[in-house]
Amino acid sequence: MSLLLMILSVVLVVSTLTGSTNNYYNEPTDNNGSLTDCSVTKKFVEFNLSVTPYPLKRGVEFHWQGVVKIKRTIHWGIVHIKLTHNFKNYTNITFVDVKYNLCDYIIDILNEDCPLPPGMYPFNASTRLPHTFWPGQYYGEVTAYNNKEEQMMCEMDDFFVD
Repeated sequence: MSLLLMILSVVLVVSTLTGSTNNYYNEPTDNNGSLTDCSVTKKFVEFNLSVTPYPLKRGVEFHWQGVVKIKRTIHWGIVHIKLTHNFKNYTNITFVDVKYNLCDYIIDILNEDCPLPPGMYPFNASTRLPHTFWPGQYYGEVTAYNNKEEQMMCEMDDFFVD
């Protein structure tokens, strides 16, 4: 644990000494807040999603809006969320790498319980980006798996944080 704290301290000191808040080494992408479907199959779920405002700003609320088309009943699942920061085009730092119960997310975002039958589900969710995120380029990926470990969906985005 002390080794991890020492590494984080060095990264923070280096970022401060080199003026990383300028982010001259990172350029925003041209996706303007749209997400990319990285699913291996379309037999479970399809998305039409957007994120506004773009680029994301620390401490500012942003909105997820869209429609989810569920093609097969979702009884249970795991959602894997990963968020990585490209630090000075030198190394990737993973801020988030967690797995949660998919049905808990379905309740939070769609206000529906599992099992979730096939159909079209509109949603509009908001959250605030914490100040702890460094400005710069990020890569995010959200993947869901069912109880047979089949990938149900995958959405990814390469985005910029001011």
